[in-house]
Amino acid sequence: MIVPDTLEDDRFADNPAVTGPARIRFYAGVPLVLDDGSRVGTLCVGDHRPRLLDEHQIDEMRRLAALVVAELQRSDD
Repeated sequence: MIVPDTLEDDRFADNPAVTGPARIRFYAGVPLVLDDGSRVGTLCVGDHRPRLLDEHQIDEMRRLAALVVAELQRSDD
């Protein structure tokens, strides 16, 4: 999910991160989904300025999310 400007997105209208002191204006998140289908969270980034991500930045977020999922699934036998 990419929201270039949270002030223009109704889904974020009442979000404390947007309306409060953090004043988040940009949000991007990649769901963290384990191999068994469990959704365990989101790797997300925010900024106080509106912005767009290019394809390289989107791919990098996906890569980082995959690393997080791999670490969550790793067993220390």
